[in-house]
Amino acid sequence: LKQKLKPYDNPKVFELGCGTGAFSKYVLNELPYLDLTACDISPECIKIAFERYGNHRNVKFLVSDMTLDPSRLNVFDVITGNSVLHHLPVKMSLGYCFRLLKPGGSIMFFEPNMLNPQIAVEKNIRFIGKMLQNTKNETAFFRWSLKKILQKAGFKKISVVPFDFLHPIIPPKLINFFDKAGRKIETIPILKEFSGSLLITATKP
Repeated sequence: LKQKLKPYDNPKVFELGCGTGAFSKYVLNELPYLDLTACDISPECIKIAFERYGNHRNVKFLVSDMTLDPSRLNVFDVITGNSVLHHLPVKMSLGYCFRLLKPGGSIMFFEPNMLNPQIAVEKNIRFIGKMLQNTKNETAFFRWSLKKILQKAGFKKISVVPFDFLHPIIPPKLINFFDKAGRKIETIPILKEFSGSLLITATKP
């Protein structure tokens, strides 16, 4: 995200589904100069996010969905979100993203990869997903089908890259080792397809 925002002097960023601000925290720490608008449909989450990070300059936390209002069309340089699109109707959501972006603006999302064995099981066998606290309608994505959706929405320079083999159950002392191992696997053509996440970027012409 930092690389994506380098060309802008005063970037306007929209974070979709910010929750209590877990991802917002890292964005603001790395890029304190940006103009961040973050939204979530949960008033409780937005209250917590505002209490934690509302003292940053140029940050707004809103109880809203991504549609916002017509005056906000074509205003953002980058729209981002961490594990949010798979909870939403993705075609409609990416269409809204396209309308909210300025010409030349970009999206950057991090989403679950349906080719990952664990993710495939929990998203397709509902009782297992329920035990793992999946919500009723959430899903995951195949990268080739997601590319087609992005193309139909009007995006160009589309990239959907598999990454991330670092599993949440790995003990803290072993994270560094497994992170390095995972990054090596990410460079191996067939094995990388089974990673846990997809990095999604695309640009509005």
